[in-house]
Amino acid sequence: MDPFWVGLWAREKEFMRSIKPEFRHGAGLVGVATLSGQFYCEYKVENEFALGEVPSEAKEAGTDLHDELMPIEEIAPEDFARLVSGKGPNYAVLGLWGVIGGLRLVGMPDHMIWSYGSPIWLMELKTTRGDPNLLWRDQEIQARIYGLLLDSMGFDCSNLKLAVVRLRSGALDDGEKGDWIAKVSRALVDGTIEELEREHRGSMKIHTLRHEKSVAEAAVAAKRGYWIGEREPTSSESIAKCRACEYNKVCVKSLTRPKW
Repeated sequence: MDPFWVGLWAREKEFMRSIKPEFRHGAGLVGVATLSGQFYCEYKVENEFALGEVPSEAKEAGTDLHDELMPIEEIAPEDFARLVSGKGPNYAVLGLWGVIGGLRLVGMPDHMIWSYGSPIWLMELKTTRGDPNLLWRDQEIQARIYGLLLDSMGFDCSNLKLAVVRLRSGALDDGEKGDWIAKVSRALVDGTIEELEREHRGSMKIHTLRHEKSVAEAAVAAKRGYWIGEREPTSSESIAKCRACEYNKVCVKSLTRPKW
């Protein structure tokens, strides 16, 4: 196997051995989705740790749709290296990890496209009941931090682009789900995004971003204080966010909770 991959897997083992409960809530790792969620509302993140995750039909439906549209099969590390090292485009995802701004971050992107061992597209899927043309800050930051982790792991990210696909819930019928990820992948690689969006008649928007390390690093720096004990959580000032939050009846910062 190429020395790069041997060294990568060895460094991953070292990273995992370094885990210790030194961050807020006794955490040894911070998930990228969790950190990016701070840009939505830090009190929601705080409540998730304090009260546990609140299940909902929307969450379950979103998880089920992810599994339908992007099924994955676990393969051995050497098979992964062999798969992504060809000309491609090759489709494969791997767990990302790294220390950024003193935080041990981990996460798994929804979809990745590779060529000659380098990532060329990283994609996140977000389902919505609202307008897919809107891109929320937390969704953008999640994709950006994934790109930063790829860079920190030693991959050549000079041609990496990021995509956040916003898909309206219920927009796809069963016949469209089977080849959906292949269609999106081809549109990304071939530059036919607008054509695919027209085909979906306003129910899907593919937001593309340039990979910019400095933007992702600044995002981590802005939120690290919460994890290392420098400050307490801040809350959103959006009534709409509070109204949509599953913790709005118990959150001390809720803007929609009844005041007795």
